[in-house]
Amino acid sequence: MDFKQELEKLSLQLIERKSHIINEESTKQALIIPFIQKLGYDVFNPLEVEPEFVSDFGIKKGEKVDYAIKKDRKPIIFVEAKSVNEKLHRHSSQIYRYFNATPEVRFSILTNGTEYKLFTDLKKDNIMDDEPFYQFNIESLTNLDIEVIEHFTKEDFDIEENIKFSQELVYTNNIHSTLKELFKNPSDDFVRFLIKDLNNQRVTSLVLEKFRPIIKKAINHTLLEIIGEGLSFTNVQADQPKEDILVSDQTTVEEDDMLIEASDTSKQTVLTTDEELRAFSIIKETLEVSGRDVENLKYKDNASYFNVMNRVITKWFIRFFSDKENRNIITRLDTNIVEKLCPDFRIEPAPKNNGVSRIYINSVEDLLEMKSLIIACFDEVKESDKVTT
Repeated sequence: MDFKQELEKLSLQLIERKSHIINEESTKQALIIPFIQKLGYDVFNPLEVEPEFVSDFGIKKGEKVDYAIKKDRKPIIFVEAKSVNEKLHRHSSQIYRYFNATPEVRFSILTNGTEYKLFTDLKKDNIMDDEPFYQFNIESLTNLDIEVIEHFTKEDFDIEENIKFSQELVYTNNIHSTLKELFKNPSDDFVRFLIKDLNNQRVTSLVLEKFRPIIKKAINHTLLEIIGEGLSFTNVQADQPKEDILVSDQTTVEEDDMLIEASDTSKQTVLTTDEELRAFSIIKETLEVSGRDVENLKYKDNASYFNVMNRVITKWFIRFFSDKENRNIITRLDTNIVEKLCPDFRIEPAPKNNGVSRIYINSVEDLLEMKSLIIACFDEVKESDKVTT
C-alpha cells in the first residue's frame, strides 16, 4: 500500500472515530497520534516523538508543546493539539510562543485532529509567520494535500527543501488567487494591456466596458482550448512544469470558475505513453546491468513531463520531456559534469526550479548512449538519500 492509500485509509478511520471523541486527550490518542505514525515516526520513542516537550519562552518557564517530532534527537517540528471541536484560530498564539523560543525548529503544526495548519518562518527567521503556509482537512484530502504531507514524513523531511517548498506554496497560491480574480473580473489595467494592439481609439471607460465581456469570453475559450489539448503547454513546459505549479484545489468551485475547472480536469488527462514507458525501461535496465538496486525505482507521469525516481517523488533523478520537436531530459547534475558524460549531445542549464542541467535528444533511444549519465544521476540521489537519513 503506497503513501496515498495509507493516508486515505487513515482518513476513513478518523471519520469513523470522530463522533466518539469527547476531549483533547482522546483527540490526541484517536486522531493525532495515528497521523504522526503515518508520517513514519515512532510515537513510542521519545527520541523521535517527545510528548510535553518543554519550550520556555522569556520569563515564562515550563511552557510545554504537546509533541516535538525529532531528528537526530533534536526537535524539528512542533505539534500543538486541540480538541476535535475546538476552532484553531483561537490557539495560534500559543504555538507561536513555542516556535519562537526554539530556533532549531522551523516548522510547527496546529491541529484538532481533522484540520491541520502548517506554519514556518518565511518572513523573518525564527519568528513564526502569523498565517499558515498551508492547511488541509484530513477528512477530504486532495492530491496536493498528500504531496505536502509527504514532505514531512520521516523518510523525506529536509529542512531547506521544505522551506523552499513552503515558499513556493505561498507564492503559487497567491498567484492563483490573483489570476482567478483577474480572469473572473478583469481589471481596467488588464483590459488595457490586452487591447493595446487591437484598438486605435483612446481607451475611455466606455471602451473598457465594451471590451471587458469580450475578454472574459476569450479567457473562457482559451482555458477550454487548453483543457482540450490536454494541458500539454508545449511551448512553455520547460519553463514551469505542472508538478511545480502547486495550485490548491481546496477552494469551492463556482460555475464560472474556469481556472479551477481547468486544473481539476487536468488530473484526468495525464496519459503515460509507450515512449515514456520505453524511457523508464531503458533507465531501469541500465541500472540493473550496472549492479544498482532498482527495487524502489518508480515513475510518476504528469501533463508536462515524466519523472523517474528512487522511492519517492522528492528523489527524482531524470525528467523526460517527450515533445516530438524538442525532446529533452533534465537532471540534477551540474552541466560541466553532464558535458563530460554526454559529449555528443547539446547541453544547457535547466530552467529555474526544474532541475540543474538539460540534455536535448532526438529520440528516446538516445538514452541507450547515456549509460554513464543515468548511473551518475541515480548515484547522486542515492548518496544524498544516505546523508539525510
